[in-house]
Amino acid sequence: MRVESSGDVQSPLHLRGDEDRLQALGRQRDSRFEMLRILAILLITAHHLLLFGADVCGYLTPYTPDAKGYAGIFANSVAVTGVSLFVMITGWFGVRRVWRPFFRLIIVCAVFGLVAFLLAQSQSFVPSPPWSSWWQSLKFTNWWFIVHYLMLLLLAPLLERAMASIDRRAMEYILLALLVFNLVFGFAWGYVNASGYNVVHFVLLYVLARYLRLFPDAPVVRFVRSYAWIVLFACAVALGFIFLADTSGWQPKHTPMVWNYNCPLVILEAMAIFSLFTKQKSHKAQNSILLVARFVLGVYLLQSAPVMVPLRNAFGHWAYEWAGYAGLLLALLVIAVACWVISCVVLTALRPLLRWARL
Repeated sequence: MRVESSGDVQSPLHLRGDEDRLQALGRQRDSRFEMLRILAILLITAHHLLLFGADVCGYLTPYTPDAKGYAGIFANSVAVTGVSLFVMITGWFGVRRVWRPFFRLIIVCAVFGLVAFLLAQSQSFVPSPPWSSWWQSLKFTNWWFIVHYLMLLLLAPLLERAMASIDRRAMEYILLALLVFNLVFGFAWGYVNASGYNVVHFVLLYVLARYLRLFPDAPVVRFVRSYAWIVLFACAVALGFIFLADTSGWQPKHTPMVWNYNCPLVILEAMAIFSLFTKQKSHKAQNSILLVARFVLGVYLLQSAPVMVPLRNAFGHWAYEWAGYAGLLLALLVIAVACWVISCVVLTALRPLLRWARL
């Protein structure tokens, strides 16, 4: 999911008019987006721990305010933006090559799936999967995000062609059509893309991020950038109170609409967080930030691998029962650091093979 940084682009003409300049800038990683990438993976992990580890949002057992409190509700209302931020980073820079990252990601998923299976076999905290199921861990379809991200890669050339040298009005027409498709026919009516957990919503985020980049003077972009902290706070509070008001979402196995990825407030909140980083001055990332960001993909793959999910959830539950939200925060850091170290080792060892295969 890593993308090439190509510096700030203020207009479509700059984006398309100087490929040599963009390629030169693309060799430099932008600290804003490397830090945003790190934040996104932490938010995704926190989202999983809140829902399935601490179980404070009614996903596993019924939510009751007296027993589970309110902090987890509002924390999850922010953490739910993690996936959107990842996709928006891709949309901001665009995808210029398809097949190499496509096949590289499939291979990386297979390797991490095998590593996750071996890790699950080596622990005794939760029951281990049977050895006969090892081959099932190699499938990239074990991660819903990867499946839809790969489909987004395939669609990227079409999206890039549609946005080539586009003016603001045309871009806004495209965004409006996608918003109607996702929010009206999807979020509101549930005919298609009811939850946002699919490539249809990823296309919207991809185009939205490019709009934020190309047209920083658009009124809505200026507003979100100027009042990003206020928008973020308002969206998180609104999401929390809407969840509390909709008691039907308090029951297990019932996904609250308010936390769907295509919920308008979740989209707006992701825009606010994204803008907090993009409005900062661009500068080359430090080596320490690059080192951390380079291996965050493995953090997602490991903690979300089906064979590792029971261990992650059990550890998060134990940490929450032990020390409340302080314990859950510690669990988040332990999981992120441990998975990052493993990811560093695995990807470093895998790199020669990927280079040999020209991936």
